[in-house]
Amino acid sequence: MNKPTFSSPAQEIEQRRRAVRASPRNAQAHALLGMALQKHGHYAEAVPVQKRALALDPKLFALHGVMAAAQFELGDFQGAADSYRRALAKQPNDVVLERGLSEALRLSGQLASAVDSAQRAVDLAPQDVESLLALAQARHVASDFAAAADLFRQVTELAPDHLGAWIDRGQAEHRARRFDDALCSFARALELDPDNAQALSRQGLCLRDLRRHDAAEASLRRALELEPGNAAHWCEVGVTLQQMSRALDARPFFERSLELDPDRIATLFSLTHHYFEAGRWEDALRLVRRNMALSPSATAHSTLLFILSHATLDGEELRREHFAFGDMWEAPLRARWQPHPNERNPARKVRIGFVSADLRHHAVTRFVEPIFGMLRHSDQLEFYVYSNSTEEDAVTGRLRTYMPNWRSIAGESDERAEAMIRADAIDILVDLSGHSASNRLPLFACKPAPIQCSWIGYAGSTGLQAMDYYISDQFHLPEGRYDDQFTEQIVRLPLSAPFLPPNAAPDVNPLPALANGYITFGSFHRASKISRPTVALWASLLRGVPDSKLLLGGQSGGSEKGLLAWFAEEGIARERILVRPRVPTYEYMAQHHEVDVCLSPFPYSGSTTICYALWMGIPTLVTVGPTNPSHSAVCYLAHLGLSSFLANDDTSFVALGNFLRENTGTLSALRGSMRERFTNSVVGYPGVAAAGIEAALRRMWLRWCDGEAPSPLRVRLSDLGNGEQAATEEAGA
Repeated sequence: MNKPTFSSPAQEIEQRRRAVRASPRNAQAHALLGMALQKHGHYAEAVPVQKRALALDPKLFALHGVMAAAQFELGDFQGAADSYRRALAKQPNDVVLERGLSEALRLSGQLASAVDSAQRAVDLAPQDVESLLALAQARHVASDFAAAADLFRQVTELAPDHLGAWIDRGQAEHRARRFDDALCSFARALELDPDNAQALSRQGLCLRDLRRHDAAEASLRRALELEPGNAAHWCEVGVTLQQMSRALDARPFFERSLELDPDRIATLFSLTHHYFEAGRWEDALRLVRRNMALSPSATAHSTLLFILSHATLDGEELRREHFAFGDMWEAPLRARWQPHPNERNPARKVRIGFVSADLRHHAVTRFVEPIFGMLRHSDQLEFYVYSNSTEEDAVTGRLRTYMPNWRSIAGESDERAEAMIRADAIDILVDLSGHSASNRLPLFACKPAPIQCSWIGYAGSTGLQAMDYYISDQFHLPEGRYDDQFTEQIVRLPLSAPFLPPNAAPDVNPLPALANGYITFGSFHRASKISRPTVALWASLLRGVPDSKLLLGGQSGGSEKGLLAWFAEEGIARERILVRPRVPTYEYMAQHHEVDVCLSPFPYSGSTTICYALWMGIPTLVTVGPTNPSHSAVCYLAHLGLSSFLANDDTSFVALGNFLRENTGTLSALRGSMRERFTNSVVGYPGVAAAGIEAALRRMWLRWCDGEAPSPLRVRLSDLGNGEQAATEEAGA
């Protein structure tokens, strides 16, 4: 019998409707109407008609697979998966249905099941390109990049001219850190289609990760030329320029990306970071709050908190904002926390895991490297590292020698990372990031270890109840002063972290004021830390010390332009502000030769910049505020006996500046003796911090073994005894 012919889609659909009206309980009529609607793109109408057909005659099982395709087009991926499963119940060896199920599961976030389904399709047809692609894509989305790359390779061997497979293969190889392989795959894709914007863009991202910024920029700009309406291309060029310290050039690319797609999350992140680095906090906060409204995520929330920690909030506001992080991202997980089978034996060696994305050339390693170097000799602790970064360098290489149990969790889901930590039977898991970039606080919110603590990476609370302790010292967090801003119990050590000065640094020079006849204040902080109120205070100081100058060091990408505009608003003549660019470490240290006294911004005073200045003989004037971030610099000045450089208000800050101008002889003597003061203080003895950390970790462990809840801990220098003495002797050896 010949199939009916129709003059138009409308005629076909109307004829099928008449058949249903004529026989309302005829399942076949409903099925044909549903397929007609689906064929001509009326998916929303097709699905209920097909469901009616199946209700009338459940034996029409093949219709489940047809309906699944319509549900897929509607974005109802869970419904599509259910329909594919019903179809497979009657047709268990259907490769097309298994592939469809895998894709529906992948898009509905059921990654493990998606992999299983795609694997069944491959088992049924090992040489089927589409099934191999489905499995490769499922592996890729599940962050199994190495396996995905191998599967895409099989696809390209079977179909050497499959353009999409070469691009996907390059992306998976890139994510698996097989950079050379990835570039070869992108090159092959561009042989097949020299003007393929996707291949050019992916190639540019790979080149950027290799720090080949000029080549990356060229590839990304070519993609942009080919697809000028693509918001992603504009954003990626901007990110590349930002990394090349061309921030002012980058801004229009970010802003154009948002014009094209106002709700694009990646661009909102990038422009937020750009505004923050430029010191435009209000603009950064506006964008990150918009990001949170559009697509709430723990990453966006951490970014919000990091920016707020630099803003002029009072302690209660900062506490409320941080505690809200736990309420949003941890609370839903608490009921699912699994028990920890770790042996409660106080005498055994305790397994410690460190989690960080910054174990490379980064400010954090200036503090942790000397401690890692000493802790490796402990006979009471065994150490593991869970690195959340794909970036590695010479510093990473040194740290690996101290911590041989090194794991990478970059790109791993929280579930897989938790499984890794539990398999290693970690007793105490230590966060070294807080709310800084690339943190894994959502992993800590899963409570993978019985004891968890945060240390060094962030001047503030994580906001998590799963984080039991926050490690600090007596000067950074004076007892009772900021405790209510933390969900964690505070651990106070004699020294929370030493500072490792650069191996090669210029000698300390004579006080510049003696030759200049005027005092030069200085700041080497990023523009992102220098708030508008900070500029107003520093301008008051410059007015109060009228013959003085201010040097802004370490500036890049035009970041100083916003600061100069603010000083102009304050009436400070341009010639009184000296600007020095961001340069390599030795030259950066040499810039300190022009400065007599450094100034700390507020409320985020920082630590690394203060320590570099101290090593170059320069004290820092600090304003102490009502929040923990404002107290970061205090501890290092206090440890060196320089508490007289701390100001409690703006008036005393300006008065201190005037006092120093009148007492350059005292300032000169201090400069000449500063390195000796530094090395003779606890800051110069990593053994003090290492022994304190070890003692604190043991106390945490003993409390857990005894079934006691976390509580504030205090480790005094006198508690360390011979262990600390041995540690300091080794540090000095």
